[in-house]
Amino acid sequence: MITVMGLIQTAVELSDQSFSTYEADIRRASGTQAQGAVFNRVIDRSQKGIDYARSTTELDAIAQFFFPDVSASMTAATLGSFSLSMGLPGPLVADMQSILCLQNTVIEPPKTGGGLKRMSILRKRPEITAEEFQRQWFGLHAVLVPRLPGIQGYRQNLVIDGPRDPEGNMLADGMVELWFEDGPSIERAFQSGPGHSLMMHAQEFIAEISTFLVEPHRIHGIA
Repeated sequence: MITVMGLIQTAVELSDQSFSTYEADIRRASGTQAQGAVFNRVIDRSQKGIDYARSTTELDAIAQFFFPDVSASMTAATLGSFSLSMGLPGPLVADMQSILCLQNTVIEPPKTGGGLKRMSILRKRPEITAEEFQRQWFGLHAVLVPRLPGIQGYRQNLVIDGPRDPEGNMLADGMVELWFEDGPSIERAFQSGPGHSLMMHAQEFIAEISTFLVEPHRIHGIA
């Protein structure tokens, strides 16, 4: 599965009330070429459960579109059949970056849409190659995360194309999706024995983890 994401910063806070104002536009702009689309409104920008280096990137929303392969995503983009800003008015969008990801679902997320979703942007350590980052993340890390007590869902999104800094380094190497029952469940999970083991392994290949609690709105299809 391929995921295309729009990392959105808005000019003003995207509140409950303002989201409801734009919801109809968001649904119209999500397109029909994707197998599914989700609009994730950021509700908390704290590190929630972890004490880790964080980038300066601050987001207000994350749009997700799901495609069966890269070709389908490129065709949809060429046809202009979906909007990465999901219909938010131009003046409201202060900045937006897009990333193309290879999705790896380790634990299927809750089907009912319940629980609390946390998304995190990962940047690899500078001395680690992209190949080694993928090996560590899809390998041992994917074994350790499911051991967290209370975890309800876990997806890895390996960034295969996206914005880069002036030196050519990716600004995001991975996007994590985690589901828990609530905020205290996240804290307990990462303060547990398996949580400490997980974060010790993270230090071996991850330089920055920037986390966001989000309120997902499934627009259509799979989520």
